[in-house]
Amino acid sequence: MPKPPTPVRMHFGHAVLLISALAAVSVAWTRRAQEVPDWRTVSAAAFPERAAELVDAGLDDAACDELAQRMNGSDPETATRAAVLLGGVLEREQTTARAPQIAALLLERLERREAVEVRGHVGVDVVAARALDRRAFMDGVAERLLELACGDAPHPVLAVRTECAAVVLEANVGWIDVSATNGLAPMDVRRAGLNRRAAAFLLSILRAETPDEAKSPRSWERVTTLAWVKTRAALALTRAAAAHTLWRETGGNSSAQAAVDVEVTFRPDGSWAHQMAEADRLEAILFDG
Repeated sequence: MPKPPTPVRMHFGHAVLLISALAAVSVAWTRRAQEVPDWRTVSAAAFPERAAELVDAGLDDAACDELAQRMNGSDPETATRAAVLLGGVLEREQTTARAPQIAALLLERLERREAVEVRGHVGVDVVAARALDRRAFMDGVAERLLELACGDAPHPVLAVRTECAAVVLEANVGWIDVSATNGLAPMDVRRAGLNRRAAAFLLSILRAETPDEAKSPRSWERVTTLAWVKTRAALALTRAAAAHTLWRETGGNSSAQAAVDVEVTFRPDGSWAHQMAEADRLEAILFDG
């Protein structure tokens, strides 16, 4: 599975970069000579540019509804591309009244809870969750993502659950205005409970298949292919820990960029001792009271 995306802030960024990873792992798209290439038929390598063009040109509500239908269709690559395009629209419309409508289309896809295969490619639901990144602070979005990650009826795919929790945690790192003086908290204090739930679930990912698993019991059927989910969980936890540490050390200053640029030291292929020590370190920072 491709390496998890690292950027948090982009103009139409995260989702297009996610889908560009398909160029290395998917078969080439074919088309008849008489067909005009569109977002469904261009090559994986050409898709990011085509997607950006479409989003920049503007996609109305009818077009977004059609994308939602494609996203819920049976062809996995078309569905993933449709999710990328909806993510681009959401990025473009994030400050308009359309944003909740587009976010709802992505959430509805995730809440279908389809057990789609994600190994070998990005996967539509991982992209749909990632497309919601900083929209996770919109009314109800974080709560719904956490239900998918670690609620009573979670998503059946562990990679999707991990992405949902990571998005919630990262959405509230470093740039949420929580005071009259525009101070930035390491995590939105108004949503501390949501952040702690997300962090606790991600810590259970880091500790999975180690002797410390009992500290954070897993809530999924046992799987041993954990490199991607551990890497993604470590990224989100490390960003949150970096913002939290900076907040404490500077007496209330914080920086979103500091969280984005921080080096991730957790290694999913490291020894048990390494993985357990890193999980303990991150937990101590994030749950220090």
